[in-house]
Amino acid sequence: MPARIAFALCAALLFGCAGAPGAECHGTQWYRLGLNDGMQDAQEEAARYQTSCGAAFDRAQYQQGFRDGLARRPKPPAAK
Repeated sequence: MPARIAFALCAALLFGCAGAPGAECHGTQWYRLGLNDGMQDAQEEAARYQTSCGAAFDRAQYQQGFRDGLARRPKPPAAK
C-alpha cells in the first residue's frame, strides 16, 4: 500500500506540475513525500520539486520528512 501512495504522489508531481507550474503542487503533502523518498533511500529531490513547483514547494517540510524517512530505514547488521 505505501508503494502505491508514493507512486501516486510522484505521478501527481511529475505530470501535474509539468503541465502548469505550481498549479497541481498546491496541497501536496511535502512532509509525506519527503518521508517516502527517505524511507525508500531515494536521493533527495528537493531541487527538482522546487523547480517544478516554485513557491508551492515547502522545502522545510520536505527535508524534515526526508530526514525522518532515512531514520526509519532498517539499519544493516553490524559486521562481526
